[in-house]
Amino acid sequence: MPFVIAGIVFALLVAIGFAIGTSIDSSAHIRQLQQMRTAPEPEPILTTELAKPWGHRIVVPMLERVSSVIGKLAPSSLLQTNRQRLQQAAHPWGLTSEIFLMVRMLSTLMGIAMAGMIVLRGLLPANITWLAAIATASGGLLAPGWLVDRIAQKRRREIRKDLPNVIDLLVVSVEAGLGLDAAISEIIERESGPLIDEFDQALAEIRLGKQRQDAWRNLAQRTQVNDLSAFMAAICQAEELGSSISRVLRTHSDTLRIKRKIRVRELANQIPVKMLFPLVFCIFPSMFVVILGPGAITIMHTMGGMGK
Repeated sequence: MPFVIAGIVFALLVAIGFAIGTSIDSSAHIRQLQQMRTAPEPEPILTTELAKPWGHRIVVPMLERVSSVIGKLAPSSLLQTNRQRLQQAAHPWGLTSEIFLMVRMLSTLMGIAMAGMIVLRGLLPANITWLAAIATASGGLLAPGWLVDRIAQKRRREIRKDLPNVIDLLVVSVEAGLGLDAAISEIIERESGPLIDEFDQALAEIRLGKQRQDAWRNLAQRTQVNDLSAFMAAICQAEELGSSISRVLRTHSDTLRIKRKIRVRELANQIPVKMLFPLVFCIFPSMFVVILGPGAITIMHTMGGMGK
């Protein structure tokens, strides 16, 4: 008899548990159905595409197709050269090597067209027409490369300026107990600029599995800054030989500080030479006119009176 009662109690407990589980499952299904009914319907692909600007829908795909064709026809050495130039400039406006080559071709064609217009319509005097046409065609050919080189030069100047301060921060962080990667990550979170972006890209390459020395060398190759290349070479050598990173950082920080002082002195010594031409051709003539002008007018009136 006790076994029968225990069996009945066990069966009741199983039935109650099954009923509770079924009710929970049904309520979960009901909530899911309600969420599916209340969720907004996804917009059709056509509506999403039409919502984009006209340039993104028509011009950008057309440029990508044309650039891909040009990339297949162009020499690989030319594409590699353009790629290196764009890397040094941090790919301004999202330019790729193929698109940059296409932009150079379009700019050259525009320069030639403008040169032909100058020659055929005679917009300038005859003695300078051909000179202006050659200058216009050359400008169309060289303008894109010149602009990218200027951006790269400005970026290298900013990197060279920020490097001593960043290395000082690395010295403080490493001597406080952080590893090199952790110190760089801490600086990336607190600072900004081209050098910080390059360090961020190098750390991303290391996280993706690239060798540390290869990532540091790629950073130096992208920037083409001598001070940064020397710093990366010192870091690679210290990691290969197992030397103290903090000592290397401290030594390189002192060296860069001395170089910065020498560079500032050189720029200060160049100021008088740079001021010479504005003084001679702009300021001195104005001073002569202001100082000697009234005296010259008085002398002219006096001489005129004597002649009468």
